[in-house]
Amino acid sequence: MKKVLLSAYACLPNHGSEEGTGWTYATTLSLNGLEVHCLTKKDGKTSIGEILANGQYPNLTVHYVIVPNWVDKFCNSNLIGMYFHYIYWQWSALKVARRLNKVYNFDLVHHVTYGSIQLGSFMYKLRKPFVFGPVGGGQHAPKAFKRYFGAYWTREWMRDWVSTFLQYTNPGFYRSVATANRLVVTNEDTYKLAQKLRPNRPIDRIWDAGLSPSFLPEKPIERYPGNTLKLLWTGRLLPRKALELTIQALGQVDPAIPVMLTIVGGKGEMVDQVPQYIERYGVKDRIHWAGHVSYQEVKDFYEHSDVFFFTSLRDSCPHQLLEAMAYSLPIVTLNLHGQAELVSDETGLRVPVTNEDQVVSDLARAIEWMYAHPNERLRMGQSGYAFAQTQIWETKIRRFIDELYSPLLGANVADPIAIKGIN
Repeated sequence: MKKVLLSAYACLPNHGSEEGTGWTYATTLSLNGLEVHCLTKKDGKTSIGEILANGQYPNLTVHYVIVPNWVDKFCNSNLIGMYFHYIYWQWSALKVARRLNKVYNFDLVHHVTYGSIQLGSFMYKLRKPFVFGPVGGGQHAPKAFKRYFGAYWTREWMRDWVSTFLQYTNPGFYRSVATANRLVVTNEDTYKLAQKLRPNRPIDRIWDAGLSPSFLPEKPIERYPGNTLKLLWTGRLLPRKALELTIQALGQVDPAIPVMLTIVGGKGEMVDQVPQYIERYGVKDRIHWAGHVSYQEVKDFYEHSDVFFFTSLRDSCPHQLLEAMAYSLPIVTLNLHGQAELVSDETGLRVPVTNEDQVVSDLARAIEWMYAHPNERLRMGQSGYAFAQTQIWETKIRRFIDELYSPLLGANVADPIAIKGIN
């Protein structure tokens, strides 16, 4: 059985975002004929230990990389603290990896989280076949829309500055990109950045979002247009998610059109701003703010809505869009970054990002179009469901094994263990 060392700084069961991605790769690879050794932080030791104890993943071993307490405390101080913690952890993980390699003699090393190209990985130093990604990070929020970040634009600017700084100073970035046997990026912005250091070597493109079979309904959702167009927005209320832009557009929709926007999310820096947005744009009678809800309630909102709205100003590969398409929802979004690639003309409407007035007007007109074209939006939803079926995690990770791992391992990897939900 081939041995894979997985670098997953973020790796937690029953979580979304990077943490869920790390755990999904670790467990799914271990069910596909590979002996997986996963390096991660100590955060999930208890929950991971309980799951591994039941024997569900016999081919998975998790190794916890410990850093000093002062490094953990510094991580919570600010953005630079978080980046410092990650790089310090990477150096510590390399020491653990070298020690483990003497025992297990790994056949391949794969870095999966964090999925940031600028933060990089030090796993290339093991001088083993090395897969780096999927990674994003090449995208930047448009400066013309900085007012939507409010007081947090300085932090967004700092993120861009630090990212650029790391491109020139972090060997984990430029050495990983230049020397990885397979580099995998998740969007066009990151592809262009990677090309600068890898002009004559291949770069693979695989989206870093996916769906579990249990999340995807067995068949497309059949919707019958009602009197009111039901819009849905979900996510953490972060500055870059630009919920204000969605609410502002709603305020410019023809008052004669019956429309209701449901906002699902009650955590994030912009929570306190939401009531002000609703008051400022005069849409109190057109908004239902559900706040933070359970996982099952989120699925219920997906099922009973008509259109999914997404106006993030910086996103690598938005997971919410796949979830919405899994529930046969047409999308209204910006023609920007990852959402511009996930959404097509067959699955939604993408508004060009020009200036504020034009974008707000175009978003409002998109809502009106969705109301006036019920048959077209139902067809978009059906196309979205078909697309979502191609984005199941197990299928995506099997592609890594068949197309990226096998050539590096010099032999075909064993057939996967049967996984419930895969045909």
